[in-house]
Amino acid sequence: MYLLFDFWRTIIDPPEDLDQYYLFRVKRILEVEGVSNEEQISKAFHIYTSIFKVLDARRRSEGIEIPGQLEVELLLKCIGVDEIREEHMLAYASPMLELTKVKPFVRETLNQLRNEGYKMAIVSNTPYHPMVEAKLRRENLLDYFDAIVSSHRVGLRKPLSRIFMHAVELLGGNINGAIMIGDSPYEDIMGAKRLGMKAIWVFKENEKIHPPADAVIKRFSELITVLKVI
Repeated sequence: MYLLFDFWRTIIDPPEDLDQYYLFRVKRILEVEGVSNEEQISKAFHIYTSIFKVLDARRRSEGIEIPGQLEVELLLKCIGVDEIREEHMLAYASPMLELTKVKPFVRETLNQLRNEGYKMAIVSNTPYHPMVEAKLRRENLLDYFDAIVSSHRVGLRKPLSRIFMHAVELLGGNINGAIMIGDSPYEDIMGAKRLGMKAIWVFKENEKIHPPADAVIKRFSELITVLKVI
C-alpha cells in the first residue's frame, strides 16, 4: 500500500501565531542586507504581508504554484535590493526550520509503518521545496519517505489531480492502492477523493467543513489501527 502525507499541520505544526512565523522570515531576510532597525523591519513586514496575500490568492484560485523566490524578489526590490542570493532563500526557509515542531507520535508511527512495508511520500503545497526536505532532514525523518513531492517542483497545487498522480507514480503504485493523509478538507481530502483515492482526515478543532473522508484520526498514532480497517 502507498501512503501520501501532507506536510504542514500533518507532519509538522507551525506556531499558533502565523504572524510570528512570517515576521521571523522578514527579519532574517533583512539581516542578510544588514538591516536591523525595528521601524524598517516593521515596514518591510507590512510590505511582505501584502505581497504574500496577493500571491497566495493566485495560488489558491488558479491552482498553480508561485515560487517563494518571487516573494523574496518583490520584497527586496521594495527595499532597494535588485539581486536575490542564496542567503536570502536560506533566510526565507529559516522559520520552517526553527519555529515548526514535529507533531506528537509522528516519528514512532512512521517508523512502524516503514517496518510494516508501506511506501510513503510527502505531498506538500509549498512554494520552496528545499525547506521541506531540510526540515525533514533536520528532524531525521527524511529517510522514512520514498519521495518528496512539492507544488514548487510540480508547478501545480493540491487539490489538482496531477500532483497526487505524480507522487503515486514515483512510488511505483497506482491510485487504487494509495491513501492520502492530511488536515485540509479541500486540498487533501476532497482532492484525493475526486481522483478515486482513499483519504484519512487529520482532524482539526474548529474546522467548519467535515470532509467525506474514509476515516478520521485525532492523533497521528491512530493511523496504525485505522490503516488495518480502511
